[in-house]
Amino acid sequence: MENVNGNWIMYGVDWDDPECLHTVQDAINYINEIGFLPLFKNDIPGFSLEERTVPGYWWCGDPKVDPWEWREIIARSGEIAYGKFFEKKAGFISKEWLPYFVNFRRDGYDFDALWDDEKASRKQKKIMDIFETEDEIYSNEVKLRAGFGKGGEKGFEGVVTDLQAKTYLCVKDFRQRKNKKGEYYGWSIAVYAKPETLWGYDFVTSRYGETPEESGKAIEEHIKEIYPIASKSQIAKLLAGSGSSTKSKKARAPKEWIIPANPKYYDIVHAFDNAEEIDWKQGAGIITGDTVYVYVGAPVSAVMYKCTVTETDIPYDYSDKNLTITALMKIKLEKRYPEDSFTFRVLKDKYGINAIRGPRGITDSLSDALK
Repeated sequence: MENVNGNWIMYGVDWDDPECLHTVQDAINYINEIGFLPLFKNDIPGFSLEERTVPGYWWCGDPKVDPWEWREIIARSGEIAYGKFFEKKAGFISKEWLPYFVNFRRDGYDFDALWDDEKASRKQKKIMDIFETEDEIYSNEVKLRAGFGKGGEKGFEGVVTDLQAKTYLCVKDFRQRKNKKGEYYGWSIAVYAKPETLWGYDFVTSRYGETPEESGKAIEEHIKEIYPIASKSQIAKLLAGSGSSTKSKKARAPKEWIIPANPKYYDIVHAFDNAEEIDWKQGAGIITGDTVYVYVGAPVSAVMYKCTVTETDIPYDYSDKNLTITALMKIKLEKRYPEDSFTFRVLKDKYGINAIRGPRGITDSLSDALK
């Protein structure tokens, strides 16, 4: 889509063109086949949904043929991630390629770690805090609850777009809002969610074991393979959005984390009975010298161990329906805690920790208590 002398021009193909996508299922199949696709025309010729559909059907309102309607169907399908992923504009990423984009765009940081390392803005933090307790939320409610709007914070659209570009948020669905009587009204609006909520933390972060540069290189080479005409500068522009380099991240001082352990999959309760040091799944952003407090999930639901990270980036390849591991770290036991000391209830009520789905930093008050 391009603005020429004040007129919006749509690019595309005829219905009878062999490259034409005729249905939303055609579009889903094509996105899964090539891995990722911008919604609208960009600098790489042919690399968009717009350029593979009939221009006259856009915004016709018929979900059978209208690509604008398809984006809503695709977002709610759960098969493909949708959001403002490309040059601050909308696009699609298949589940297969999502972990590559997550590692590349986040530079290996979960949001909590990004905030702890002072690489996230206060406005971003106010939005992401909402998703600690909400699996999904309407865009207008995010804006209101994060304090944006009249008399409050400015630049909501820019902040939420950046969070999508970094893959911390995506669009789960488009829905009408409800009034006080429970009646639907108005246009459908975006419903945001974290990718981890939709597809699971282990899957979404499954490329964390490689460097962000390696993930970015894999994406770049894939584009070259499917669109050989794309230049290096065109690809770089489309994929821009990664954070700081891994080298600068590893130059920081040691820090403290809480990491989750699920006793359903590993007997963490007895892991240190016969050894002071064990191998553990590599945590995003964690480096040698860091301290990790191991939170054991239900039925324990409490912090049980304090450990020092003695080694990281140990190559490992494991995957099943519950877990994917691409690298290990070694953790050395320093201290044990009674199961009734730092329970989930205590962490939530006293220290404001509402969820422990992956490695996350801790507050100064909790750090002092754990010591």
